[in-house]
Amino acid sequence: MRNAPTPSDGFAGPPRAARAGLCSRLLSAVSLVLIAATACTGAGGSGGSILVLAAASTIDALEAAVSDFEGETGIDVEISFGPTSTVALQIEQGAPADLMLSANREWADYVEERVAVQRRVTLVGNQLIVVKPAAKGPEDGVGSSLREFLGDPRRRFAIADPQSVPAGIYARQALRALGFWESVEPRLIPTIDVRAALALVARDEVDGGFVYATDAASSSDITYVDSIDPVFHDAIEYPLLLLAGAGEEAAELFEFLVSARGRTHFLDRGFTDPGR
Repeated sequence: MRNAPTPSDGFAGPPRAARAGLCSRLLSAVSLVLIAATACTGAGGSGGSILVLAAASTIDALEAAVSDFEGETGIDVEISFGPTSTVALQIEQGAPADLMLSANREWADYVEERVAVQRRVTLVGNQLIVVKPAAKGPEDGVGSSLREFLGDPRRRFAIADPQSVPAGIYARQALRALGFWESVEPRLIPTIDVRAALALVARDEVDGGFVYATDAASSSDITYVDSIDPVFHDAIEYPLLLLAGAGEEAAELFEFLVSARGRTHFLDRGFTDPGR
């Protein structure tokens, strides 16, 4: 019988240590965003380019969707990608974003509790999987069960920061529910975001990693090991927020992204319909 995830595995806001570490890196990050926004004639609804802050796992799909939108409307859009945790704190600190695309609902809640939000829609979902370097042979894990792969004490695994980054939070929840957290935690290599975890696996610097199915589809240097049953972690959702002060052009981008045409760019790259 499977162990269900416990409430303690859920998100309860950024842990103090994680928040302190993130905030210590935010000054330069927010400054860069502010400079970029100032260079554009007015992110935040005053005309000029639209500024979107988005989860790193949406890079390929969101860039394709925005390119489609720009070609259709002639409206310029600036995108800044990063860990959802950092994106949320940037917005809290005053980065003049028009839209936020989060990789989980808890960080979206965090933002919505602290800044005014005009609209919010859950755009898409995703699947958490385990991968390994393509350079490794079958004897290194392909064909073995997930429990066998995780249970080998020689293996090290890349994971997005499990204290604050959604992909890492989901992976930690799953490992706890599966009874592996205590044994695997000393062998985890935390990274700034899920794409950084994917890069470590692709470069054969770790034995495996926890990433989204959409991330795995973007690299030919990794091999699928197994998926993680969604019952073992919170639902993976991507809320899209239209922030207060965003102008008509930003609202137009919001409507485009939630439309069938906008979502197609995500669904074609392995994202799922929300709640699926």
